[in-house]
Amino acid sequence: MILIAGSKGLIGTTIARHLEGLATGYDLPDTTPPAGIDYGAFIDCARYGHQEDQIATWHTVIHQLQRKGAGRMILLSSIYGHNAPDFSIYPGTEIPETPLEYAMSKAAVEQATRFLAQKLKPYNIQVNCIAPGGVFNGHSDQFHLNYVRAGQAPMIEPKNILPVIDMLLHPDNAVNGQVITVDGGWSL
Repeated sequence: MILIAGSKGLIGTTIARHLEGLATGYDLPDTTPPAGIDYGAFIDCARYGHQEDQIATWHTVIHQLQRKGAGRMILLSSIYGHNAPDFSIYPGTEIPETPLEYAMSKAAVEQATRFLAQKLKPYNIQVNCIAPGGVFNGHSDQFHLNYVRAGQAPMIEPKNILPVIDMLLHPDNAVNGQVITVDGGWSL
């Protein structure tokens, strides 16, 4: 079983549908994974109000996976976790400029991925991160045009993340501690 945090969000819903029958989801503000579910993989699509809640959730998941003796954690970040925002895409659109807190929280997820992957190797637990680029969600034509001009690549759709999810969940996967950018080359 695969546990998905944030399964009602844009990306989480797409992943939950894709893994239907193999996954169960839960959503915030409940930051504690539901008890009584035997899962071997965890996908974190949630947006936490406080980093302490995110860390507490991960500790609960880690204890479950350590008891099993193996597992997978897939965390979600953003290209703004490792690239500076392009502030030129926001003026004149409905999208507010990316706040510092967002970039900091996403950068923290990326560092936590490497930290946890190293710490959990002895328990046969893989920890990886997906860093999506801009995900199209009914944005205005102006914002989409600004985004494309800035990176010479269109916004992605949630379904573009699914092949990476499949690869990271595959039993033969040997990727660990990596941040995989899915942005169509926007951040090159």
